[in-house]
Amino acid sequence: MNTFEDFRKAIGMTQEAMARELDISKSFYEKIESGERKPGRELIEKIKKKYPLLDVNIFLNLNHTECEKNVNKSHVGSNISPNDS
Repeated sequence: MNTFEDFRKAIGMTQEAMARELDISKSFYEKIESGERKPGRELIEKIKKKYPLLDVNIFLNLNHTECEKNVNKSHVGSNISPNDS
């Protein structure tokens, strides 16, 4: 399972039902699922308690992807590759 959306679909829940389960708005949930927003520590803890089998590192992957994009942007026009460090 690579994304929170994959997890939600695997357990057969709608976005609305998952948002209700986590006590957040559907629009905020949609933003988390799309990667537009990241869940805070408190929400991640709530998710871990409700779904202990879910690897919450999927949220770290969102951060990692964003970091990679930023690293690649910072090296545009330079002779240094992001992998040369």
